[in-house]
Amino acid sequence: MRPLVRSMLAVASILPAALHTQDAALRREIDSLNRAMEQAFANGDMMAVARFYADDAKLMGPRGSDVSGRAAIDRYWSGIKGAKSWKLEVLEVGGDRNTAYQVGRSTLVTTGAAGDQTSVSRFVVIWKRQPDGRLRIALDFYHF
Repeated sequence: MRPLVRSMLAVASILPAALHTQDAALRREIDSLNRAMEQAFANGDMMAVARFYADDAKLMGPRGSDVSGRAAIDRYWSGIKGAKSWKLEVLEVGGDRNTAYQVGRSTLVTTGAAGDQTSVSRFVVIWKRQPDGRLRIALDFYHF
């Protein structure tokens, strides 16, 4: 076998393992961010939840309830009252280190005068790496 062909076969056999390692690292990073968001919610710190979004992010909810930009996202999250628990399930992660997507399921529980209310939704989030190196949500699309 020619040396060039042997080299190409060697690279081809290593590449899938390298991509799997990158995918696993990205999934761990996104899982970690989800756990931190859940914790901020459980602590009732809605502004900490809002800080997981980029300053120019867009949040798209049911019935055309779009929210764009830092001030609007801060208002959206600070408007959630009676925070009790939030579970974010990561169903799928893809993309690369700088732009990743997450498909998941959200189970959010709030409490109020009428007792606990549970909202279950499916979502797609686009994460973008910011100049400071951290992933932040650029687009959050959810529906019930």
